[in-house]
Amino acid sequence: MLNALEIGKKIKEYFSEAGISQTDVAKMLDVQPAAVSNQLNGRPFGKNSAAKWSNAFGFRSNWLLTGEGPMFDPQEMPHTDGMLDDHPELNHEDDIPVVPARLFRAPDINIYDYVVTSSSVDRLPPVPHFQKHDMFATCPGDAMAPRICRGYLVALRRMPKGSTIINGEIYVVDTKSSGMFLRRIVDNGPEAGTLTFIAENHQDFPDFELPYSDIINVFRVVGVLITNI
Repeated sequence: MLNALEIGKKIKEYFSEAGISQTDVAKMLDVQPAAVSNQLNGRPFGKNSAAKWSNAFGFRSNWLLTGEGPMFDPQEMPHTDGMLDDHPELNHEDDIPVVPARLFRAPDINIYDYVVTSSSVDRLPPVPHFQKHDMFATCPGDAMAPRICRGYLVALRRMPKGSTIINGEIYVVDTKSSGMFLRRIVDNGPEAGTLTFIAENHQDFPDFELPYSDIINVFRVVGVLITNI
């Protein structure tokens, strides 16, 4: 059985492996960063905080409260908003389709339709400790995100239409005009009707905007595999 400090250490290790910063965690939980830091540095979980963290990241509530048993339920993928109930073909435990890096910058290809309908895509088994995801994508050389490099596999979760984009978070956006982009995204609001795409390397890849009408799908990055296929 783990104590509260050991539970926090395990969660830190998981977030580090998944490329999730404490700032990201705070945004996803809608709390102050100090609250996340306190929780990860030994503050015991209560029932309410355990339920909130379980819902956001898939940790077992009982594990957060007691340190007993596995961190994740091996029989259940973590459940968060945006479950693909309207696409049951992706709600399974079979192999997950992989979007090849060459399809980044491939205009007018609906990546979501491509991986659902194509029989030629590579496939990998689901990764239990990630949040529920419906595809992997191999990153091109200009992924422009911290800790996500060329050849890494990112696990993606399609966001339902109308979902709120957390400004400054990293997403994969499938566009009509220019293919896919893995960037930090800022939603400029309904009045502007645009998204701003922000690269880490501003000198080589300046920020740019695209209108809502150019967006086909938005995918949330819910995990990173440091490997090549």
